[in-house]
Amino acid sequence: MKITVSPPITRWLLLITMTLVSLLLPVHSALAVPLSHDHSADYTCYMPGHNCGGDTASTDDSELPAEIRYEVRSGDTLYRIARSFGVRVEDLYAVNDLPDTQKLTVGQVLDIPPLGASLRLPEGESVVSQVLTSTLTAYTAGAESTGKSPGNPAYGITYSGSRAEEGRTIAVDPDLIPIGSTVFIDGIGLRKAEDTGSAIQGPRIDIFMQDVKMARQFGVKKNVKVYVLSGES
Repeated sequence: MKITVSPPITRWLLLITMTLVSLLLPVHSALAVPLSHDHSADYTCYMPGHNCGGDTASTDDSELPAEIRYEVRSGDTLYRIARSFGVRVEDLYAVNDLPDTQKLTVGQVLDIPPLGASLRLPEGESVVSQVLTSTLTAYTAGAESTGKSPGNPAYGITYSGSRAEEGRTIAVDPDLIPIGSTVFIDGIGLRKAEDTGSAIQGPRIDIFMQDVKMARQFGVKKNVKVYVLSGES
């Protein structure tokens, strides 16, 4: 697309408008795109110490298996819940002592059989309100992701108003995952939904990283299980 700007006053107005827009946009704005376009990195199991079905994963003594419970949402069925957690429907019936004719109600909490249990959560974070299959990418606070430099007042500030922090901040679609939610990302761990981005739609999640090189190396991870937690114990 060709844009022709002739009069000097028009050029100045355009420059002022662009500057104001860049200051008002949130940190993870429409300029934020995946840092890596190398889709050869697409795979499901990717984190060190994560059990991919082969060798036994290493365990962290500070993170003990919790009793997992699921809070029923509108439209849920036992089959859908069982498939999300990798368990059998009959096992869901058994551990919850449900009659065959049991109809689920929104807000009902179900115990998840331990066989579904590659999921490991700290105590107090055991109620799962939503299970997603997500695509993960990574972003930084810098111009390569947000169009902002360290001198910009909005540099490093998330949609929620907090400062982005590696190991905590993720960008989500707030229509699917509410801002402020705690989520457990399979193979990565607990993160907090604090940011948004124009490219982050549906179950896609952008993970904040400080280092540009590490964010590029992260690439694109597909078919990753993400558990949205209610915070109840």
